[in-house]
Amino acid sequence: MQKELTIIIVTFNSDNHVFNLIKKLPKNIKILIIENSNRKKFKKKIEKIRKNVQCILTGDNIGYGKANNIGIKYAKTEFVLIQNPDALVSSQVIKKLHKTIKEDKKIAAISCQSKDDRNKINKHYYFNKLSKVKEKYNNSKKLIDVDYFIGSMFLARKKILLKANLFDEKYFLNFEEVDLFRKISKLGYKICIEKRLYFKHLKGSSAKSSMKFETDKTFKWHYSWSQIYFYKKYYGMIFTLAFFIKELTINLTKIIYFLFFGKKKILY
Repeated sequence: MQKELTIIIVTFNSDNHVFNLIKKLPKNIKILIIENSNRKKFKKKIEKIRKNVQCILTGDNIGYGKANNIGIKYAKTEFVLIQNPDALVSSQVIKKLHKTIKEDKKIAAISCQSKDDRNKINKHYYFNKLSKVKEKYNNSKKLIDVDYFIGSMFLARKKILLKANLFDEKYFLNFEEVDLFRKISKLGYKICIEKRLYFKHLKGSSAKSSMKFETDKTFKWHYSWSQIYFYKKYYGMIFTLAFFIKELTINLTKIIYFLFFGKKKILY
């Protein structure tokens, strides 16, 4: 497996997690850190941890998808494991995911169930509205074919990622994996979840705590922008405008209701 797989981790001021994460990853698998900055001291420090670690500095915060594309292109292996700094996955889970994807050449990307820091399962895979039959059929299966999942940790075939033209770099953050998996599905390949395996995702905690407020603001801004771009790309401007007018109306109604009646729960 070690000669067939590269682990790619995109970081941006994620020191509080990435150093601990590397120590827990397999020693015999190539680890490629794509740091969205020009921090030469960070590169020097992280490459000293292990011989199998290499760090590429992008020079600036170029976004999640674009940084991952650099790593995917650089990787010399058949498979790549895309992993967030706050996603913890065991060597055994990596081996089992690798075995599954290797045995079925129609699987382009595979992940497993996600647990939070309290060991609670968080559903992070989804079916499109037109896939309700597929969702119902997959409920009783252990290895399920989904439309997309949140890309905090997944193993994929490099060849198919390249065939799908990688992540769309117009997304800075959010929706890039949804877009990628949509392109892969159109090529006739499968996106899968192994329900018997788990990894831990400490959501939103990969940035330094001192930057949490700014990080949250940035996340919300890019989520909204990426959502607009995604809908415009696949459904056109008229649908996108109609969708966001509806969302704006709902949110304004909630705010007005809260101002008059003071019930916070209505906002969530």
